[in-house]
Amino acid sequence: MQPLLYGQRVGLVLSGGGARGLAHIGVIRALEENHIPIDYIAGTSAGAVIGAMYAQGLTPDEMDSIVNTDDFYNWATGRYDEDYSYYFMIKEPNASWINLKFSLDSIIQTQLPTNLVNSVPIDYALMEAMAGPIAKARYNFDSLFIPFRCVASDIESKESLIFRYGDLAQAVRASSAFPFYFRPVLYDGKILYDGGLYNNFPADVMLDDFQPDMIIGVNAGGANTPTSEENIVSQIRTMMTTPTNFDVLCDNGVLIEPYTDPFGLFDFSNPDLIVNTGYQAAMQKMDTIKAYAHRRTTAAEVTSKRNAFKKDLPKIVIDSITVEGVNGYQAEYVRNILKPGNTPIPIDRLRASYFQLATDNNVKALYPKLVYNPATGYYNMHLRVTRQRDLVTQFGGNISSRPISEAFVSAQYNVWRRRSYSFGMNFYFGKLYSSGQVRIRMDVPSKLPYYLEADATINQWDFYRSSTEIFYDKKPSYLLTSDYNFGLNFGLPARNKGKIVASPSYIRVSDQYYQTPDFLQADTADQTFFNAGSIAVLYERNTLNRKQYANQGTYVSMKLRLVAGEESSQPGSTSVNRDTTKNNHQWVQFNVIYDNYFKRNGRIRLGFYAEAMLSNQPFFSNYTSSILSAPSFEPINEMKTLFLPNYHAYNYFGIGSKNVIVLTNTIDIRIEGYLFQPYEAIYSTPDLKATYGERWAKRYFIGSAGAVYHSPIGPLGLFLNYYDDQENPFSFLFHIGYFIFNKGALD
Repeated sequence: MQPLLYGQRVGLVLSGGGARGLAHIGVIRALEENHIPIDYIAGTSAGAVIGAMYAQGLTPDEMDSIVNTDDFYNWATGRYDEDYSYYFMIKEPNASWINLKFSLDSIIQTQLPTNLVNSVPIDYALMEAMAGPIAKARYNFDSLFIPFRCVASDIESKESLIFRYGDLAQAVRASSAFPFYFRPVLYDGKILYDGGLYNNFPADVMLDDFQPDMIIGVNAGGANTPTSEENIVSQIRTMMTTPTNFDVLCDNGVLIEPYTDPFGLFDFSNPDLIVNTGYQAAMQKMDTIKAYAHRRTTAAEVTSKRNAFKKDLPKIVIDSITVEGVNGYQAEYVRNILKPGNTPIPIDRLRASYFQLATDNNVKALYPKLVYNPATGYYNMHLRVTRQRDLVTQFGGNISSRPISEAFVSAQYNVWRRRSYSFGMNFYFGKLYSSGQVRIRMDVPSKLPYYLEADATINQWDFYRSSTEIFYDKKPSYLLTSDYNFGLNFGLPARNKGKIVASPSYIRVSDQYYQTPDFLQADTADQTFFNAGSIAVLYERNTLNRKQYANQGTYVSMKLRLVAGEESSQPGSTSVNRDTTKNNHQWVQFNVIYDNYFKRNGRIRLGFYAEAMLSNQPFFSNYTSSILSAPSFEPINEMKTLFLPNYHAYNYFGIGSKNVIVLTNTIDIRIEGYLFQPYEAIYSTPDLKATYGERWAKRYFIGSAGAVYHSPIGPLGLFLNYYDDQENPFSFLFHIGYFIFNKGALD
């Protein structure tokens, strides 16, 4: 520590408080504007975060700008910036509600989460922001722009731990690790949590370490939320925290207490309002502060000192990566993702690879630390990897007001060596839809990563059993369709948000149907079989924030498919044609989907959806088999569970608007409308063959209005839907869960 040779020394103590701690920025701004010196800083939790930002040389305006960015909101809430969501590593979405993870050597023990929020974004952000300043300070907190202290809690010894040196990012992260919100930090064999558990106002640390002449304290925590049986945060806080004495412990001391009660502990949506409460509270105490603080520091002096510290900060270029927590093969896998070559890489080139690794199925958690080597001018990265459990099971499905409910179960076993292997299967069980799928995938990390995957899928749709209109000897048209797909997939990343997949496959489609609604139980159904080979090339880009009922992000898909095979149709007892027919068919189809929610401030999110299908697909032997083989337009979820011939065509485009009113973080109101325009609608002739209508002559409209609650296990939706040109155009639907199915053979 470099003691001042003259003048009064002023220490600033900043309390914890979660989002409320942003008020500290306003206090610091007020002190700087009034030329009150800040010679030392000690902070806890949010106070440690803001204090460290100032101690590393950021101005109040710079701090204010940072906390108002989407990046800061993502760090605080555990969300990935869409620029770093590595879609290539994410498996196909499914209808799961709950994930349970097991280790092979303890199959009956599950692993409960230790944190609600993903710590990867904030861990990386703190490392990147603080590596340069702490390296210049030679890992001594006294040599920062402002000498700094922060405290964390050692829950085993039930004592506070004071950080005076070492990695600044690690110290701040440990100090702000609120239990069950962020993951704890492992430091020197100790498990560290939020410093506010045992010392939420480290005035004693300030006094013992710096002996200032004056202490300015800030209590931004506000009133504690009353403990209740429904509020888990209040329960944790009551069980684990020690009552705090907000005493500045100094004769020349001033305590500033911003009114932060209206702001939630983890509500980072209004940073400006919180910062302003700190500024106002400090200004109300300014006359008292000036009465105690006789020394002044000009803006020019502060700027000169700040610029001197920030000058020539070591650039962050990483030369080597040390991996701990996994075996040698797995460490090699990690390094091949982060830094496949031997050339040092700058931090901005590491970022995308780091978030790629964070989304890997083998990785549960990462904790990074950068250590500067003055001899080489490069940094060494020390990365602690927590491996994901070997076996992952999922349960879910859909519960609906219509007879389309289903159960979903899946299991995946992961093997991690120099390459990553996953063996998975899933099953859907329901009246409408039943399916089984087996997948084997190998991921290869390299400069250009790729994966190879083999899959086998069986789907069955029973629109007869799932109908509510069942009467004796007078039934709706019987329709049972099944498909089998045996394929290979070769995938490459398309930057970090997309992927390119080539998929050769063998497919078999089996349809059973009556071509008339007037049939008896003794009648036999027509059957059409289609055996074919297919090859498809898919480009997909996805930044949607939810796998169903998203309200932000973009989805783009372009798929080119070639199909060649043989159709065989066998007439049933009600068929006009009594001859079995066989026809060879081949066609090319190209499908484009664009789904985008435009960024808007406030509660209204405007979305746009567009889809186009181009194909030279020929008719099958009759109208029903032709319409069943035709692609369908299904922009709303319920349409995936209905057979609506009007919305099937070989060539079409569809457009629509999605208007989402975000009432809360978990409740949305959705109003959607779409136009479906087939190039040539498909009709039935008197002899039940297929024929085209006049080009562009027919179009159909779809509407949907409802509400969605995004519960911890999945969405709860209540909708009124409208389908144009139907006998009963309106449909009411309530459901819990997901309308997500295994892909069909011709999807």
